[in-house]
Amino acid sequence: MHVERVEGDYIQPEIIDLEGGCLFRLHASDISEAGIKPLAQLLTEQAKRWAPRPPGSPLGPVIPVSWERIPNPPDPLAIGVEETAVSITYKLDPSLISQRAADYLGRLDTARSPYWQRVPEGYHDGDDAE
Repeated sequence: MHVERVEGDYIQPEIIDLEGGCLFRLHASDISEAGIKPLAQLLTEQAKRWAPRPPGSPLGPVIPVSWERIPNPPDPLAIGVEETAVSITYKLDPSLISQRAADYLGRLDTARSPYWQRVPEGYHDGDDAE
């Protein structure tokens, strides 16, 4: 998973599917320079639990995804994810991404959720493109 910080005219956050991963593009006003690497690492770890549904297979359930900005964490780079059978919540310091980006990414991820499926641990072993 990759995170790109885009300068210039404002763009809405977007998630672009790539061969073997995704690119999260966020405007510089929505993500701090310090947020790029930890967010990419978090997304890469989370992606190991998921894979696209095979072509032609039925869509899965909509899984609500939220991005919570937690004020005053013990470590400003401490970010994580809580995943249950019915939801996914990313938690991170407010200095890393804006509320606008957090809300928008939650909507994008939720809309994309039926196209993905949970996979067992080790499913992606040997994948070099993550």
